[in-house]
Amino acid sequence: MVVSIQTGSYVAQLTDEASQQLRGRLLAAGLESLSDQFADVELGAITRLDQADKRPLLDVVELWVGRTGEEQLSSTGILQLREGLRSDLGDGF
Repeated sequence: MVVSIQTGSYVAQLTDEASQQLRGRLLAAGLESLSDQFADVELGAITRLDQADKRPLLDVVELWVGRTGEEQLSSTGILQLREGLRSDLGDGF
């Protein structure tokens, strides 16, 4: 199963495993409502993020990538999610 998350003009497609790990990381960061958004997704549906959710989600994703490494996450969709969030929030690197 693939979980699709829309950030502005980007749609990141996360593997099921990456989606589950992201939900766990969001829960650990105290972001239960954001984690719940990904738990209730129907097959083939796209999760659209509220602007207010993008910064805390990016913070969690940046920490994850920093600890795990881009190479380990390259095929999971997490890097695409990070790029979409950065673009939406104007965080150019």
